[in-house]
Parts: sequence; structure tokens; C-alpha cells
Amino acid sequence: MSGLQFTEEAAQQLETLYMTRDVVAQRTATLEKMCLVEGEHAIDMGCGPGYLCEAIGDKVGNCGRVVGIDVSPDLIAYAEQRNQRPWLTYRVGDATLVEEADGVFDLVACTQVAEYIPDVDKAISEAFRVLKPGGRAVFVATDWDAVIWHSDNPARMNAVMQTWEAHCAHPQLPRSISERLRKAGFNVDGASVFPILNLDWGDDTYSKGMTALIRDFVAGQKRLSQRDLRDWEEELPRLSGEGRYFFSSIRFIFQASRPRELSD
Repeated sequence: MSGLQFTEEAAQQLETLYMTRDVVAQRTATLEKMCLVEGEHAIDMGCGPGYLCEAIGDKVGNCGRVVGIDVSPDLIAYAEQRNQRPWLTYRVGDATLVEEADGVFDLVACTQVAEYIPDVDKAISEAFRVLKPGGRAVFVATDWDAVIWHSDNPARMNAVMQTWEAHCAHPQLPRSISERLRKAGFNVDGASVFPILNLDWGDDTYSKGMTALIRDFVAGQKRLSQRDLRDWEEELPRLSGEGRYFFSSIRFIFQASRPRELSD
């Protein structure tokens, strides 16, 4: 089954989603875990439309260096259009084959990306390779089984969400990521959660921002009838209007580091 395709339309949907209050708050929480200082070099593997790269760039300043790579030319184009920081550069690139030398970055970020990479262990190994000894990595991923979305028709909601899980290669990645990091040579320094909770289906919520992406992907899988999918989508604003809306999701934030060399 094919995963989510980052077409121009999907890129526009993602750009809007990334500016919702929920994702802005998540980005702030993730940035705090990076412990960035001025002058550091960082790479965002799977940078999307570049909002996190911009925040990293502001932290490291013009004495630092930030690189954002993504497999989607459309997302890279959106990021480049806004970029006004000479020390921040973007390019189309693959997280499993990073075109950078060994040991050149103080920080690797991989947020909501690793779960989409079929060979996720190769991407983790590349993150380890490009880090300096003592360098840090922050991985953020969702366990899609842990999403709770209220519906008066639980069977239909379950069918939608189970079909949606095929949009990524590793829908339960947080359960194994610590082991994967250690096998690649990382020290796992900590883990935390960032909860997203929506009690309404408002324009500035993560769950409303996700609805069109989920609808379009699930429609393409042809497992649900068009009527069922339409009824699923139409129920959400109705529940919100009745004061019965509930959505929750958890982001898992893993902090890791490359061990220092014995000579350090």
C-alpha cells in the first residue's frame, strides 16, 4: 500500500497545519529539548515547510549553520520562499543518504518524519554519522494507535483511522525507537510527551487541520465507501457544535546523543 504522497496540494495542507496553535506549541516544546546555543550547526532531516528550521536558525544565529532537507520539492519550495537567513539553506534530500560529511553537526532534528521512512534504521544511522562526538539528536514521532477521536459511530471511526495508518511506514514507531537509537550507537538521554487535546473542531486546531489529509488518503485506499467517508467528516463539526467533540494525540520526543570519543 502506498504511503502519503507529498503533492503540491498535500504540501499546502501541511503548511496550514504547521501553523495551527497545537503544532506551534509542539514546535516550541521540541525546540526547548534541543538546548541550542549560538554558533552551533544543525540539520533538520525532513524539514517540511521549514518552520522548525527557521526557529533553529534564530537560536544559532548568523555564526551558526542550519540545513533543511526533505524529499518533497514542493515543501522545499515553500521553505525557500520564506527564507531570509543566509546561514539557513534547504535542498531536496533523502534522510537515508544525507549528503554531508561525517561528524559536522552539533544537532540533528527529525520530527514527525522517521515514521514515514521505510528504512528508518538507515536514517537513524545517518543521523549518528553526521553528528559530532557529543552531538545531540531529537526525534519526534506519533503512535497512531494512541489517537483518541470520539464518534457516535466508533466502528466507522476505527475503520478510518486503521486505514489512515497505512499513510506511514511505522505507525507505532515510538515503541521501538529507543532500541533503534541504541543499536545505531546513540545514548538515549531522555524521553517526554507532548499532548494535543482538542475539545472543538476549530480552524486553529490540529485535528481539523488533519481532517482533509486523512479524508483524501483514506478515499484513495478505497476501503470505505464515499458515503461513509462523507458521514465521517460531516460528523466532526456537528459534534463540535453540540459540545461533544474530543480528540487527543501524543507526540513522543526522544533525546539522544552521540558518545564522545575517549580522547575528548
